[in-house]
Amino acid sequence: MKPPELVVRRSRLIAGLTFAMAAILAVAAIWYAISVVRAGEVSWLGAGLVVTLLVFYAIQTGAQLRDDTPLAAIGPEGLRVPRASAAPIAWSEIRRVGASRSFSLNGGGRLDVEVVPEAFARLKLGNRLFGDAVVKMVGAPFGFSLLAQGFDHRASDMLAAIGRHWPPPAPDDDADPGAAGAD
Repeated sequence: MKPPELVVRRSRLIAGLTFAMAAILAVAAIWYAISVVRAGEVSWLGAGLVVTLLVFYAIQTGAQLRDDTPLAAIGPEGLRVPRASAAPIAWSEIRRVGASRSFSLNGGGRLDVEVVPEAFARLKLGNRLFGDAVVKMVGAPFGFSLLAQGFDHRASDMLAAIGRHWPPPAPDDDADPGAAGAD
């Protein structure tokens, strides 16, 4: 088995900056909640809910910063998405691939991949709400998306690497077209 041609991970810089921002917000929320609850201006329930959400976000971004598992690997054997499936998705199982751009500062766009139903059944897809990068594709029953915001490669880079292998040649493409009628 050949090594993958393109391995995509989270950008360490963007993950670190996101974690720093989330940690600062969580500390500020805790400080603010303590001060307004002591002053009797806000109920502890409302302040506690905001603090809980921001602390959860900080913990989640910290976990993403520490995790260096590849999000995608593109090679001759197929598209490997370790967060969704242990086995690579063979090029013959992919029906459609597309990429869209993002206009945000750290946006890498989105890679959309439609696969055959059997391959889709093997996938374990995440949830956008929890910051997962591999999620079910909107509007496609057997599709998934790689949300490339904060990746070290853009969706267009992944699409270019996929283009070297997909679509796979049809079995008839290797045959000599003039050989069928030769004696």
